[in-house]
Amino acid sequence: MNVFCLVGKIEELPSLKETVNGIKTCNVVLKVERSFANANGVYEFDTIQIEVWRGLAETLCNVSKVDDWISVKGRIMSRKYEKDGHVYNNYAFIAEKISFLHN
Repeated sequence: MNVFCLVGKIEELPSLKETVNGIKTCNVVLKVERSFANANGVYEFDTIQIEVWRGLAETLCNVSKVDDWISVKGRIMSRKYEKDGHVYNNYAFIAEKISFLHN
């Protein structure tokens, strides 16, 4: 089963783009707190970029602002590419559902 679920704050305001085929898309950068403290007792954050498509992308861009809390459920997609004779894997987090959370 290919599912991820994240809760965090919007770190950068997403901007709506459109593919050559007219499909709307955006990327949202989410700041997600780790569930454990480091050696100094501080909870660190991971910054995760998430792809959002179609109507969900439009809605997110129209109503979100920096520091909004959201939850994102989606899937991870792997993409292979070749550079200088080496094959690399890249992973994208694709949003399927976004919920806005209240502080």
